[in-house]
Amino acid sequence: MRFKDLFGLSLVLVALCASNAQSIGDSIGKSVDQLIDESNGIYSRDPNFPETPRESRMLWSKERGINFTMPSKLSGNSTNPEDSKMSAQTNERIQYQTASITKKAQTSSSQAIAGSQAISVVGNWTFGLRDSKSRVLALTLFQSDNAVSGTGTINDGGDTQEVAAAGSIQGDKLSLNATSSGYVNLYQLVLTINGNLASGEYRAFPISGEPWIGLAEGMRATSD
Repeated sequence: MRFKDLFGLSLVLVALCASNAQSIGDSIGKSVDQLIDESNGIYSRDPNFPETPRESRMLWSKERGINFTMPSKLSGNSTNPEDSKMSAQTNERIQYQTASITKKAQTSSSQAIAGSQAISVVGNWTFGLRDSKSRVLALTLFQSDNAVSGTGTINDGGDTQEVAAAGSIQGDKLSLNATSSGYVNLYQLVLTINGNLASGEYRAFPISGEPWIGLAEGMRATSD
């Protein structure tokens, strides 16, 4: 019987020690007033442990810079919701301005390409050259990009001579040099092309004598 009494007393002492240890552990970090309130069944809330999901979100927003009212993520290294919002708005403006500049550059480039594309002058042309007398220049023109060349004849009312021509076109402006064989003359034509019509002036440089100027008008033959 004595052994059983001692064993039972030991169990009681162990239980008392465990209870005191838990009480001591719970009381760590608490004031005397808090311990007295808890002994009376009154417990104070720890502000570091929120009781509701809303308080938990507010605590996370304050500590981590996460704005739960904004669907987007914080930008860069920002830890402040306002900084994040401003950064996002700045990025949107930059993207919009970049897209606008790119679109304008593409439009300008397209317009420049369209403006630099020369119209076609390929075909059979008849030009009337008028100064103190009239001449007829008949040319078959060929074109490669802006380069123009051709062959034909010129008649000054008497003799007919063969002619070789070369020049260029920029937009609707045709510059053409025609050289006749036999009595070598150089005819420099500067013309404005409007569909199948051409108008402008020319300068003639004979192998001997003084150069002269005159008016030039042309028409391209159309195929029926």
